[in-house]
Amino acid sequence: MNSWVSIALLVAGSALAAYLAIAGGPIEQIWRRHTRHLQGYFSMLFINASASRVAACHMASCAALLILAGLSASLSLAFLVPVLAGFPSFYLERRQLKKRVLLSEQLAPWLTILSNSLKSAPNITDAFEASTALVQSPLREEIELLIKEVQMGEHLDFAMKRSAERIRSPLYSSVMTTLLIGRKSGGNLPKILSESSGILREMERLEGVVRTKTAEGKSQTFVMALLPFVIVAALNRVDPTMLPKLLESRGGMIILTISIGLWLGSIALARRIVQVDI
Repeated sequence: MNSWVSIALLVAGSALAAYLAIAGGPIEQIWRRHTRHLQGYFSMLFINASASRVAACHMASCAALLILAGLSASLSLAFLVPVLAGFPSFYLERRQLKKRVLLSEQLAPWLTILSNSLKSAPNITDAFEASTALVQSPLREEIELLIKEVQMGEHLDFAMKRSAERIRSPLYSSVMTTLLIGRKSGGNLPKILSESSGILREMERLEGVVRTKTAEGKSQTFVMALLPFVIVAALNRVDPTMLPKLLESRGGMIILTISIGLWLGSIALARRIVQVDI
């Protein structure tokens, strides 16, 4: 019973110290940037949640796991801390990337549909609305949200700019820019959209080639990320008393901290290498 009380007091003290450290100074700025970045994921993926609340719960979970690993002297729990710390960003980024790929594949056919709709629709807003019945998710959700913003009184140009900022996709931004320029220039917008559709198809083909070429590097990055856990499990099976000694001395903790930092740095560097933009 006393041990659980001690753990509870330690967690409460750590939370209070974290709050005092965050409430002011550069740490608060880092925290705000992190919550804004997280809110960007939520906005694009239509996740109805508070970024600051999710970030606070995530930080508390990581701190609790780290404290539990230190009290129990468990190396397995210590290795789970960086996994838990990086999992939300990894999961959200994977979902964001998947949505961007689907959007990129839908843009060229949608421009063709929009071009044909403009030939019969009185304005571009009606053409947007008419095209929603002919496209699938996730592009349909973005167009419907754009139309709702216009119906609520937002100007179409600002609604398209906000949509491009939310998606943060080069292809999607180029499509919105093409529509904005076509509207302001007063040219033959259906013809412009038809030509843009062909260009987008070629760009999507090139992006598909790049994704295929970099798939091997991404799989190697995934293997490299999991390899330390496999090695730790194998060593622990050979000699269960070998690795826990790292947590029993200051030198061992320093070595473990440096190893985790190098592991995270290598993953970040490998991911940046395999990210190729056209």
